Amino acid sequence: MSNPPAMSVLVTGADKGLGLALVERFLHANDLVVAGVHTSATALEQLFARLGRQAILVALDVSDMESVRQAAREVARQIPHLDILINNAAIYPHRPVLPLEQEDFTNGHLERTMNVNAFGPLRVTQQFLPLLEKGQRKIIVNVSSEAGSISNCWRTSEFAYTMSKAALNMQSKILQNYLGARGYKILAIHPGWMRTEMGGPDADIDPAEAAEGIFALVNRPWRVDDDIYLDYRGQPMTW
Repeated sequence: MSNPPAMSVLVTGADKGLGLALVERFLHANDLVVAGVHTSATALEQLFARLGRQAILVALDVSDMESVRQAAREVARQIPHLDILINNAAIYPHRPVLPLEQEDFTNGHLERTMNVNAFGPLRVTQQFLPLLEKGQRKIIVNVSSEAGSISNCWRTSEFAYTMSKAALNMQSKILQNYLGARGYKILAIHPGWMRTEMGGPDADIDPAEAAEGIFALVNRPWRVDDDIYLDYRGQPMTW
């Protein structure tokens, strides 16, 4: 007989890339996993068949408030509490890197990227907070990026993605300020440059390596005043 689930975990953007790898890693640990799906559950269904284990699937578009509300209601009907929330869903506008003078800021890519990458996690955190309140671990992971570092910024373009991740970092710090006294730990984690649809085939690491690192981080003891902006190996990042 298998052991009972150790933790309950929600992963957004679970249908591919890092999200899919995170679902696999937590299922291997026999945790109860809720997988937020925006596009297709095909890869998840294939994963479940291969592992012989299942996660709870929930439709979740983090850019749409009503979708987030509905997902929270659905999850609350199925599980009594949530220990860990991993805000992983994100987009990267694959566009030519142009000088400022040639950029087109009228096609909505700035607004959509900010809506998904910065506002999306905040919506999810707000709506799933009642379930997190009932959990033991109270860990919220915002999957950030080195692109969100202001002091280490070297880019001369890529406004949408970098600004969205900088905003996510600020969100993470504010949430830690607000929720820390209630026993929460907020982590803004740079997962590395991964070989995913977003990162491309020439990236440094597989998403499974980043997922392993994030899994280790959420399973270690935390103090409220510990660093919160880290890479997937636990090394502090520069704000």
